[in-house]
Amino acid sequence: MKALWLGILLTGFTSIARAAEPAIRLDLGAGTGIDLLLVPAGEFTQGSPPTEPGRGADEDQRLVRLTYSYYISRTTITRGQWERFIAETGYRTEAEVGNSGGYGWDGNALTQRKTFTLKNPGFPQDATHPVCLVTYPDAQAFCKWLEKKAHRRTLLPTEAQWEYACRAGTTTPWPSGSATTAWHKGNSGNGTHPADSTPSNAWGLVIGGNVSEWCLDWYAPYDPNALTDPRQENPNLSDKSRRVLRGGSWNRDPKNTRSAARFRADPRSRNADIGFRIVCDTDVIAPAIVVPVDAAPIHLPILEESAPLPVPSSFSFHSTAGSIDQVEHMIPGWLCLLIPIALVAALIRFAIRRGSSSSNRSMPSRPVPPSMNQQRGVRMVDNGFWIQSDWPVGTPVHLSYLVNGVMEQHTLVYQPSSQGQFVFTGVRPEKVTISGSGAQPPPLGSSPPPFSSMHGAMHSQSQRPPFRPSAY
Repeated sequence: MKALWLGILLTGFTSIARAAEPAIRLDLGAGTGIDLLLVPAGEFTQGSPPTEPGRGADEDQRLVRLTYSYYISRTTITRGQWERFIAETGYRTEAEVGNSGGYGWDGNALTQRKTFTLKNPGFPQDATHPVCLVTYPDAQAFCKWLEKKAHRRTLLPTEAQWEYACRAGTTTPWPSGSATTAWHKGNSGNGTHPADSTPSNAWGLVIGGNVSEWCLDWYAPYDPNALTDPRQENPNLSDKSRRVLRGGSWNRDPKNTRSAARFRADPRSRNADIGFRIVCDTDVIAPAIVVPVDAAPIHLPILEESAPLPVPSSFSFHSTAGSIDQVEHMIPGWLCLLIPIALVAALIRFAIRRGSSSSNRSMPSRPVPPSMNQQRGVRMVDNGFWIQSDWPVGTPVHLSYLVNGVMEQHTLVYQPSSQGQFVFTGVRPEKVTISGSGAQPPPLGSSPPPFSSMHGAMHSQSQRPPFRPSAY
């Protein structure tokens, strides 16, 4: 009971502190950090009108609604920020571990050489310049590292998130009105410049020009219909599978730095004019409270995934703490002052959720497919799984899930939203077992799961597919 009340208190405190700040800084250590700015939810017209000079044929306009706010890095990721990643992980980019290097500047054009890597793009850089010569998997590796370090879900921006943030409420070709505020082929001097060396847009972002930026989407023609939170996940709608690039670069024409301009590249491309920026959720991933358990396994059905389920703005996450005493020991003294407030908030939330089955007072922060409100069980998605059950709020739940051949075992307090409770695992789990108090999870299968190139390609050169040698 002591553990359960502590979990409720901490949950209440988390909800009180959830209001998103307009700007935050993620500490990377050694005096280095990443500044993130809040982008509010809203609607905008993606693409460009037929009369816009320099527009591409793939920029047909459509109405897009983004239903949740998000943080986006103020600039592209810099050499200094990347070097913190290297210092903590020892990661080496695909250009560094490959036999052919990357595409750097030889004085006349981008040329592939063994010596061209992010450390030597063919022009001088310092820690303030955007990192370049990184592939899509390289950028994903950075996001995974930052997510664990910052306790916030971290991804590359979708194409819609990127353009919405770049426009900052404008409908002109450039957020500033002209290409003169972006580094491009006509003014860059054949190389990058400091990531914050051009004026920011109305939302404080330095965006457009300098380096092209990886986005999550596969490149494809736009769906002309009005869409909500769009992300193109089909890689087979173009002449070959390529990821979206946005922003133009020091090696591209001025028209490529427009807000609506689209480009694409093989995700394994390693070019001296490609970099990236990151987006983060507004909520911190809270660790689950470990509680005593003692009951028989409760096996919920595995539901078929009929459509991608939106990721919630708050997560259940696991903790390495071995007992509730350890958790209590880690609570700073000042937190005790907030316990009365947190207790009141938690009791209010508890009362609302008990009545939510008839009144629907607890609204999801993001859209929920109707099927989730009628089905009970476990629904696995690309970065975790959802639990939907009739358990009372506060029920201790033991989790066993298989991820990349490793069986993880954790316990949390069941605190669902209206779409259920989300458990973040980073990748899609191969197997999930949900148990009540005390039961041991079933033994791990004898054969490991197949390697997932999407989630694992960034970790081992031997597991990467052969590189397709193309600058774009």
